[in-house]
Amino acid sequence: MRGNETLISSPRQKAMGGIGVGLADDEYALFSNPAGLAGQEKRKFHAAGIGVEASLDTYESLATVSSAMSGFQISTLNKLMGKDIYVRSSFAPMVTLPHFALAFVGDVQGALMLTNQANPNYTIGDMTTYGFQAGMGWSFKSGRRPVDEWRVGLTGKMLWRRGGYFDLGTSGFLALANGAQTYVNQLVGSYGAGYGADAGVQYVRHLDRDTDFFVGASLTDIGGTHFSQVTARTLPTNPSVGFGVKKSTDFLKFKAGLDFRNLDQAIRFSNKVHFGTETSLPLFDLYAGLNQLNVTYGAAFDIWVIRVTAFSYAEELGVAFHQDTSRRYMIQADFNLPI
Repeated sequence: MRGNETLISSPRQKAMGGIGVGLADDEYALFSNPAGLAGQEKRKFHAAGIGVEASLDTYESLATVSSAMSGFQISTLNKLMGKDIYVRSSFAPMVTLPHFALAFVGDVQGALMLTNQANPNYTIGDMTTYGFQAGMGWSFKSGRRPVDEWRVGLTGKMLWRRGGYFDLGTSGFLALANGAQTYVNQLVGSYGAGYGADAGVQYVRHLDRDTDFFVGASLTDIGGTHFSQVTARTLPTNPSVGFGVKKSTDFLKFKAGLDFRNLDQAIRFSNKVHFGTETSLPLFDLYAGLNQLNVTYGAAFDIWVIRVTAFSYAEELGVAFHQDTSRRYMIQADFNLPI
C-alpha cells in the first residue's frame, strides 16, 4: 500500500522480496523483528550511506517530472497521467553491540500520481521522518551445544514526522496547479512527535553445525505510532510471521525465507506474501525473491569496509494483485567499522 512500507529496511531485505521477520539475522532486525538482535555478537559502527530509490516511471519521465517540480502547470501534469512518480531516500547509521542496536533514522519520500483525466484524482506524497530507535534481544537456551534456542526482543522509538500521502479531487488539483508550493505546505504541515514500540519472538532450531531453521513473529508499531501533528501520517501496526533456513558449505552460504506481513490489512492475501533467497560467495552476494508475488533481484559487493548494493523490486499500491504495481530501483553504499 502506498506509503505503508517499512520505515527502514535493508537493501538486502528488499532485494530478497521484503523478508526479515523469520530470517532476522543482521543489524536491520532492529526494524523488522527485534528478536533477531539476540543473535548479534559483533561490535561495530554501521555508517549507512544514503540509499536512493525511484520508480521506473520516474526514470522514464525525468524531464517532465523536473518541469512539474519547478511549476505545476496543468499541461505538464497531464503528461504524467497514469504514471507512478515515486522517489525515496533513507539512511540509518547505527551502533551495534552484542544483542543491542541503536540507530538514527531518516527517511524522505515524494510521490505524484494523476488518474482519470476527465475528473482528475490526484495523489501527492511529501513525507519526511527522522528520529531514534533502540532495541535489545535476549536468547534462552540450555546445554553446552543446545539444539533449540528461543529469542525475544523489544524496541522503542522516538520519531518526528511531517506530511504523508494525500488524495486530491478536482478542486485540490486546480489549487495545486495554481499555487503549488503554498498549497503543498498547507497539506504537509509542520513536524509532529511520535513514540512507538516493536516486539518480536524467534525460535531457532540448530539442525547441525551448518544448518539452522527459523520461525519468527513480530508486531511493529504496537497500537500504531501516532504523531502530534494531525497531518503527519500514522505508522500502522504490522503483525507478521515468517520462516527461514540457513545452510553453509565450504564454498558458499545459502539463505531462504518466507514472510507473511500486514496480516491485519484488508488486502488480497497475495499482497501479504514475501519470499526471498540469498547466495553468499566470496566478495559478493546474489539476491532473488518475490515481493507480493512480484520478482525482486539484486547483488551486493564488499570492498574492505564498503558494501554496495543494487537491486530492483516491485510494490503493490492497490489492494489486489497487479491492480497498481510500481517497479522500483535502488542503490546504496554502506560503511561498517569495528569498534
